[in-house]
Amino acid sequence: MTNCLLCHNKLTPYFQFSDIFLSRKPRETVCTDCWGKFEVISDRHCQICYQPDIDGTCYDCQQVTEPIRHRAIFHYNDFAKTYFQTYKFQGDFRLRSAFNSVLRNSLKKQLIVPVPVSPKRLQSRGFNQVTGFLSSAKLPYLELLTKNETSHQSLKTRTERLTSDNPFILKEKGTLPDKLLIIDDIYTTGATLRNAASTLKNAGCTHVSTFSLFR
Repeated sequence: MTNCLLCHNKLTPYFQFSDIFLSRKPRETVCTDCWGKFEVISDRHCQICYQPDIDGTCYDCQQVTEPIRHRAIFHYNDFAKTYFQTYKFQGDFRLRSAFNSVLRNSLKKQLIVPVPVSPKRLQSRGFNQVTGFLSSAKLPYLELLTKNETSHQSLKTRTERLTSDNPFILKEKGTLPDKLLIIDDIYTTGATLRNAASTLKNAGCTHVSTFSLFR
């Protein structure tokens, strides 16, 4: 018996018939109590950016000429903030596996482009939290973008985030797929994802959408 990645209590495995038949270990890594603290966004959300508790389209999306269609799964609540503090900033890489099933179910048959971190950030943290999620879920992805060094998004005001220069650069010139999905961990103002999408669109990708675990 293993322990929950988040609360460290004993994790009671739930076996499916196929697990027993194929002698596979159960796939849960987070207990039911902890999982319940990740709050799923309801059907009531902005139809473009997934901002929770909005009917129709939010004010921000109404002001944008060509908004990027976004999808998210969870509210970025206090429990989620604690999770990311441990995963991203304290470097507990084991936590990348918490969302394996959610990501596999949400991102089937998609051409995925993860949001990169800058070389300096990668060196100090030791990993890219987004590719950590994808690798753990065994989802293939295309590393098409690089990122210039910037200050932490969490240290910027909303205005600073929205007015920052685009830090993303296409790794190599060439023909891009017609349809791509950009993945990030958290959507706050949307500036990061919009900049990444702009880079891909300017390089010739016709259909770009975005996804984040948290909003």
